[in-house]
Amino acid sequence: MANWIEPKLDWTRDDYYNFDDLNRVENNAEVVTGLVGYFIPLPPLVSVKDRNMKRIEFADSLNRIESNQDILRQRYTPIGWLPNKMEWEPNTPFSFSDAIRLEHNLYLLYKHYKGNTETVPICGAFICGEEVI
Repeated sequence: MANWIEPKLDWTRDDYYNFDDLNRVENNAEVVTGLVGYFIPLPPLVSVKDRNMKRIEFADSLNRIESNQDILRQRYTPIGWLPNKMEWEPNTPFSFSDAIRLEHNLYLLYKHYKGNTETVPICGAFICGEEVI
């Protein structure tokens, strides 16, 4: 499972959004998917985490990212959830408020599910004994 990467939650209109930021969003969505999976089965979500300077994002990719987040919130929608923008079209501008929404929503889900998975008791068996070597 991927490791949580601390999100940037203080986007302003003067900040630049780049490929690393979308890679972080998709990585964190993968982490949240693993946490939600402790509670309910989820359909496999498609994520892309290998963006670089040579890749151009299209509306269908942003729709997929928003759709993944919408799927992740189906079991529990945290207080403060910002509604997903589900209908990206070509040439629709991406603003700092979109960046805030993507990171903020995942952060809310992560806090909720991380806190709940830490309270789930883990049980198993430990077998030991004298065995001939």
